[in-house]
Amino acid sequence: MKAKKLPSGSWNVQVFVGMDQNGKKIRKSFTAPTKKEAEYLAASFKAHHQEVTRDSTAMTLSEAIDRYIEFKGGTLSPSTIRGYRNVQKNNFSSIMCIKLNKLTVNKIQAAINSEIGSKKPKTLQNQVGFIKSVFKMFAPSLSLSAITLPQKEKYEAQELTMKEVISLLKAIRDDSCAVPLFLAMCGGLRASELIGLTWADYSTAKKTISVRKAVVPDENNKLVKKGTKTTESKRTFEIPAFLADLLDKHINIDPITPIITVSLPCIRSHLDKICTKNGIPHIRLHDLRHINASIMSFLGIPLKYALERGGWDDISTMDKIYQYSFSDEKKMVDDKINRFFTDAING
Repeated sequence: MKAKKLPSGSWNVQVFVGMDQNGKKIRKSFTAPTKKEAEYLAASFKAHHQEVTRDSTAMTLSEAIDRYIEFKGGTLSPSTIRGYRNVQKNNFSSIMCIKLNKLTVNKIQAAINSEIGSKKPKTLQNQVGFIKSVFKMFAPSLSLSAITLPQKEKYEAQELTMKEVISLLKAIRDDSCAVPLFLAMCGGLRASELIGLTWADYSTAKKTISVRKAVVPDENNKLVKKGTKTTESKRTFEIPAFLADLLDKHINIDPITPIITVSLPCIRSHLDKICTKNGIPHIRLHDLRHINASIMSFLGIPLKYALERGGWDDISTMDKIYQYSFSDEKKMVDDKINRFFTDAING
């Protein structure tokens, strides 16, 4: 490996790494102010590359993450890759540059402990789950079964009364972001599904919305199109007449034009202002999807149809997260039950 002097005066060395899937040579480039430095960098890389080729545990955790993402390729969604890259850049810094074969359960536990308190337990569990997957692929002999994590906190959605839900519904009607907010509340669309809708997904004749794709940020924070979250997330459902009327007023003949032309931060801001103005407890945009599921439950919609309309593939997810009892309606149920027992004991 001999360095070549560049017109700039720096020195460069090219190291052969391998072949890509098309048979093209892959080379790694090293540039330094002096010939000696450039050749040293290249030689160090080549030695490490050869070591990793013989033994995958010679990779650092950061390098293993690169390999993991590369290996998974097109099976990972852009948003998933973005999450993995965030872990690589921002978390577990004390172990990220250590070789896998030098890592111990104690070191990994210490890195995890340093993250406790700075994020929600669920987030930390997901991040550690990813790290475990990397180890399982490249250093399977290292058992991480002894790793302990903080217990997940039960998610508590902001519960509204039925009266507040109706007030919110009426308040949304007069807002400039009525279309996306109604689609989230009446159709249960996720945020990524909202901004993924185009006019080709709306049938003026049948008054239906078809959810076929989503738009998410990739690792470079650029919005990209992808498939729906799950196979079951692909769905078509009829929308209320008042929402169809709103869409018909703004319909665009170009089918690839997005239906939602405002950003998600803007939509969330409008929702916050609506809640403040109308004395409604503040909720997230995603909570509108929770409300949608709870209304279906309140109306007694059979679970099979509720799952299909909302695009869920897991009954337990819908049961645990997306359905809550409206507090005012729950009081009516309590009163009815208590009245039965009171009448029975006094009868």
